[in-house]
Amino acid sequence: MVDESSVAKPAVQSNGAVGFSLQSPRLDEIEDLCNRFVTPHRLTRASRIQEADSKLSIHGTRDLGIFTVAYGAELTAQVYPTDMDDRLAFVIAENGAGHAKMEGQEYAFTAEQAAILPSGPELLMHYQDNCETLTILLSRGKLAEQCAKLLGHEIELPLEFNRQTLLQGGAGQSWRRLGSYVAGELSDPFSMTQQVSAVAQQLEQMVSTAFLLGHSHTYSDALLRPQSAAVPFYVKRAEAFIEAHFSEPLSLADIAAHAGVSARSLQNGFQNFRNTTPMGFLRSLRLKRAYETLLLSDPSTVTVTEIAMRCGFGHLGEFATVYRHTFGEAPRQTLARARAG
Repeated sequence: MVDESSVAKPAVQSNGAVGFSLQSPRLDEIEDLCNRFVTPHRLTRASRIQEADSKLSIHGTRDLGIFTVAYGAELTAQVYPTDMDDRLAFVIAENGAGHAKMEGQEYAFTAEQAAILPSGPELLMHYQDNCETLTILLSRGKLAEQCAKLLGHEIELPLEFNRQTLLQGGAGQSWRRLGSYVAGELSDPFSMTQQVSAVAQQLEQMVSTAFLLGHSHTYSDALLRPQSAAVPFYVKRAEAFIEAHFSEPLSLADIAAHAGVSARSLQNGFQNFRNTTPMGFLRSLRLKRAYETLLLSDPSTVTVTEIAMRCGFGHLGEFATVYRHTFGEAPRQTLARARAG
């Protein structure tokens, strides 16, 4: 019996990167690889008698990946709800068209507009028979970190993107060119991105920055707002104090006393120059430290509760809720990823 599929065996590197391409008339084979390397879902052709070759390509890591597919037939992909994934999918149709349905709303992906789809809720995707898509997979946690760096302060609200974006303008075309470049870098085993970790990190940072500046989200206005005057000394002094004592039970009065100003002046300074409050800055910093600690911890020797307490959180239920809203996953899932790594 002749094997009708043509596939390079999926190669998983030590850093978790994967790279392979597949062409096969067997939908179950395509579905299996997508389940293993993209997200759990089920593929259903519109017609049982319709046969066609499907082409699939997956390259990159969980923090930055490229997923291209051409099913060769009209079909529907039912993506199951999950709380074990913290990524965003930027979906564009390089040929044909399709649409996604999530939480009662429909989002088109064509050559002129893209869908930005967060992991988590159930998702139904419909592909036309000639549809070929390019999907860029991005870590929501990494995007939140880069957003905070660009703003110059920690973020409080979850980073949420508009789920439909246009591609005709200058920013849209620039993003398309960047997507093509990233696809080339991640699929070429001899590229600098594949050979040098520092280059890979810079690529991730560039993509995150371009994504944050090129698409509408919670903090778009703040990122595009002209830079204001120099930050007052007492705000910087308060930030340094919070950085050094974030794990301790701090109050607004404690922070203001160390900064040498009244609580009201400190509150106004943070709102005017950091777009947050001193206590909001403290909470965001604690969340960031908890996230970093969970990623670097040995799950066999430490628990989520211990790390939360160590980072200054006394109410564990509130910690878990705010953590999920901020990073798109539960603390235990971050710790589990540390185990997998």
